[in-house]
Amino acid sequence: MIDENGDVVHEVRFSHPIDRVWDAIAQGDALATWLMPNNFEPRIGHRFQFVRDPGQSPIDAEVLEVDPPHRMRWRWVIDGAPTTVIITLRPEGDATVLHLEHTDLPDDPRSRFEPGWLEKFDALERALKEG
Repeated sequence: MIDENGDVVHEVRFSHPIDRVWDAIAQGDALATWLMPNNFEPRIGHRFQFVRDPGQSPIDAEVLEVDPPHRMRWRWVIDGAPTTVIITLRPEGDATVLHLEHTDLPDDPRSRFEPGWLEKFDALERALKEG
């Protein structure tokens, strides 16, 4: 959904323990299976790229915060505009609730990213089931 500030916000429950979901967002190879190919490392200050579809420029990114297994914050530069992606995990019994905020999006990418994240969460669920 897009909140009153114009930020993309989603909350999704996965029937997997928090450590397993954390590994899926904090390991570059695992992240590539559901989000995008990348050269990510989970350390503050690490600059990396997400590789988008052919013909699209990569997303330049930087790790701003890492608090295993609860929180990750990145800066993504999309078409020259810096945005922030915050993923927070909280355990809920044997499951995990993932809360995502994608902030500072320009108007056009906002409409693309809102449904795009839902597709990525479906891919994350498949990756968790397979892994």
